[in-house]
Amino acid sequence: MVARSVVLALVTASLAACGGSGGGDTDLLVDAKCNPLGVSHCMVPWPSSAFEVADTTTATGRRLAIPVGSLPTNDFQASVDPSGWNEADGFSPAAPMLMAFPGGISPVGLPPNDNFDSSTTADSATVILDMTTGTRVAHFAEIDMQATATPDSQALFLRPAARLIGGHRYAAAITKKVKAASGGELPVPPGFTALVTGAPTTHPLLEAMRPRFADVLAALATAGYQPADLVVAWDFTVASDDFLHRDMIAVRDRTIAALHAHPIAFTIATDSPLDDGKTIVREVTGTLDAPLFLTNGGSTNAGTVMARDAGGLPAVQGFYQIPFVAIVPACAYTATAKVGMVIYGHGLMGSADETGGGVQQTTAAQLCRVFVGTDMRGMSTLDLPAVAGALNDASTSAEVFEKLEQGLANHITLVQAMRTTFATQLFVTNGVSVVDPADVVYYGLSQGAIFGTAVMAYEPTMTRAVLGVGGANYSTLLERSADWPTYRNILNGGYSDSLDDTLLVGLFQMRWDKVEGSGVANTVLAGAATGTPPKQLLMQIALGDDQVPNLGSYWQARTMGIPVLSPTPFTPWGLSAQATPIATGSALVIEDGGVAAPPVTNVPAPSTGQHDLTRNQPASRRQMATFYATGMIANECAGACMCAAGACE
Repeated sequence: MVARSVVLALVTASLAACGGSGGGDTDLLVDAKCNPLGVSHCMVPWPSSAFEVADTTTATGRRLAIPVGSLPTNDFQASVDPSGWNEADGFSPAAPMLMAFPGGISPVGLPPNDNFDSSTTADSATVILDMTTGTRVAHFAEIDMQATATPDSQALFLRPAARLIGGHRYAAAITKKVKAASGGELPVPPGFTALVTGAPTTHPLLEAMRPRFADVLAALATAGYQPADLVVAWDFTVASDDFLHRDMIAVRDRTIAALHAHPIAFTIATDSPLDDGKTIVREVTGTLDAPLFLTNGGSTNAGTVMARDAGGLPAVQGFYQIPFVAIVPACAYTATAKVGMVIYGHGLMGSADETGGGVQQTTAAQLCRVFVGTDMRGMSTLDLPAVAGALNDASTSAEVFEKLEQGLANHITLVQAMRTTFATQLFVTNGVSVVDPADVVYYGLSQGAIFGTAVMAYEPTMTRAVLGVGGANYSTLLERSADWPTYRNILNGGYSDSLDDTLLVGLFQMRWDKVEGSGVANTVLAGAATGTPPKQLLMQIALGDDQVPNLGSYWQARTMGIPVLSPTPFTPWGLSAQATPIATGSALVIEDGGVAAPPVTNVPAPSTGQHDLTRNQPASRRQMATFYATGMIANECAGACMCAAGACE
């Protein structure tokens, strides 16, 4: 870790001795490659224009320029290589803003996550401003409760209520209403003082920031915050949607082109009934040819990443085999018309095998639809070693995030196969297909719902998806998930400092933005930004979900601008309730299993069982059947979905 343990008293004395703007340049005693607005860690505040430069070739006019050696160094002395991040034309639209101070920060008076309105008033202790529009950004602020034992490394998070706008410039500020953990005043970073007073410094990054910083102070002053009111303020640019979408648009278009030139071949490994065969007549497993974009033949070997052409875009490397699992319900052979198909998205670090699970069998039979699934490369069982490796050494994280682009390509390939060779050759009896190739929809659970938003944003033919217990932006979801302790322990095995852990999650979010809902939640419904027709998404969630926190589900719903289906057990802030039925469109459906609310802080939720609630309710399946068939979202509960009281049967 770079520039830790800056002696604050010496910095303050040095600044005072310089007398502000006279007597020569001030030495901030901050390493030249570190953020000059920080006081105890190289990278905070984060994200920051300290790590941006002008670039007329990008959509934002900016490009990241994180210096080598500034990102966290793991306990094996490997420093994170910033080159993969420096390709971006801005920072994540989803990850939180971060700051830290020696001794820690008091949570008293911070805008809470159950009252976003308080964050948009002049009395708010923390501020986020959209400098492009001049508007305040609703958010909540919290301290990292997983770092209470190490207050010097305890982050203060500012988490926006919805996705920030691509290409916009934002200002963030911490006012003097925020206090130290001891109750005293927080130290004002000398770099911030130098920018406010005009005192010259010897710090190259601060001097590079200076010409644009007057805009930050002016925007805050217009909002009612004078420099004397502030502990620190900073600005940053959000990456453009063009940048975030570029890779996957190329992957999608090149996948489709390759499939048009190559017959979609498949091989069957097994084909037999499940259990007694009364519910699922066939479970078929096998492999399918898919366009390959990865090096090393797409293997799990270390160093397997995206192959790129001279323009830096993903490049097809031929074909490779991906797994598939399909289940065919008995009703498909007795139905009076051809049945539809569902592409299924599996759960956390799972596999195609999940397609044949008990819940999926019941759902396939009740919907009378064929279910087909494949692995989400990048975060499938096959990829566990790469995930563990990236958590220990973040420089290898491309081996996870670029494989996820291949995972989306595999799902696009599978849909094409379902509409063509699977329909005409695999799902056939007595020479007649039992499926309707025009009727293919998506159903994802948990991780499958999180990535399902991206599948729908890039897949060019499907228009309807059900996202079961999903949400968006892993940087919000992870720490509150009951699954997180396992992965945090691996992360701590490489990075023992809590603030480094927090920063790495923010860095990871920048790579996730290309492949999960955070990058496309604002455009998926209209479709045009990623070159698809408009989409309809039905989000089904349970209050108190212990694995995919409700905060992330609400964040996605607010970003998409969809309503909550009414009657509802609860209407989250920023969402409107719309009476059933919704004839066409998208919606969030909330079910209540009667459990206590999860902790409000960023700690893993206790086990509640609510993560499995929606998938097991008859009302959920009836709702899915209607939605897939007609596009209508209707309440199938007896009143509000109070499942604990039997209203979801």
